[in-house]
Amino acid sequence: MKITINLIFAMLFATSMSAQTYTVFIHGKSSKNHDGVGTTDVNSYWGTNANVVSGSKIFIGYDGSSDPRTYGSARAQTNITTGLMNYCKGSNTCKIVCHSAGCYAIEYWLASLGDTTTAKGFNITKVTALAAASGGSELANLIGGGGNAMDQSLRVTTARGAFNHNVTASVLINHVPGYKTRFGSSFILPGADDYAVAFHSACGYNRAGGLDKCQSSVVSGNTTYTQYSGHVRAPSLTAAGLNKNHSEIMNEGNR
Repeated sequence: MKITINLIFAMLFATSMSAQTYTVFIHGKSSKNHDGVGTTDVNSYWGTNANVVSGSKIFIGYDGSSDPRTYGSARAQTNITTGLMNYCKGSNTCKIVCHSAGCYAIEYWLASLGDTTTAKGFNITKVTALAAASGGSELANLIGGGGNAMDQSLRVTTARGAFNHNVTASVLINHVPGYKTRFGSSFILPGADDYAVAFHSACGYNRAGGLDKCQSSVVSGNTTYTQYSGHVRAPSLTAAGLNKNHSEIMNEGNR
C-alpha cells in the first residue's frame, strides 16, 4: 500500500511539473512557406513581434499562399490539428494568437470540431484574433478568378460562406482590429481598415459593410451589424483605444 501511495504521489507530482501553458501563433497570408509545428518560427513570419508575448511559445506554420481551409502537406488544417494535439491536451493549456488569414484557419478548425474543445480533450482558453480575415477582404474580390489559393479563399462571399462563424467550439474569439494611423481609409476597403482587412471582418461582424466601430452591435444606415456568437472585442480595448500600432496590437496576445 505504501508503495502504491508513493507511486501515485510521484505520478501527480510529475504531471504537475510537466504541465505547460503555451501561446500558439498561427500566421496569415504570406508568399513564403512557413511549414512547421514547434518552437521555431519558420521563415520568420512573426519576427521580433512574438517577443512581446511572454512564456512558452509554439508556432504553427503552413504554406502562406495556400487555402487556409485545406488539409495535406504544408496545409493549415493539418498543421493546426497536429500542433493542438501535441501541445494543447492533457495537463497543458493553450491560448492562441492568430493574424489575418490565420484567424480564418483556426476559426474554420474550431467550427469543424463539432463540439466543445473540452469535450474533445483540448484545453484552449481563448483566441486573440489580430486583424482577422475570417470575413474576407475586398482586396481579394478585385483579383477575380486570378491569384493563388489563399487569394481565392479570402474573397468576401467565399470566406463568409465557408463555415458557420457562430460555432467556435465554446472558445471565445477576442478581436483586435488593425487600424491605419497615418493615412485615411482605403478606397477599396469599406469603413475603417488596416490596409488589408476592414473592420467588418477584423471585428467578427455577421455581415460585410463600412464600419468604424468594434463592438457587439452597431447600426450603420438602416442596417444593424452584430458580432457572431462567441466573438467579442478584446476586453482590454476601448472604443477610443482602437488606433493601435503593430506592437500594441501584438501585446493583446499576452493578456
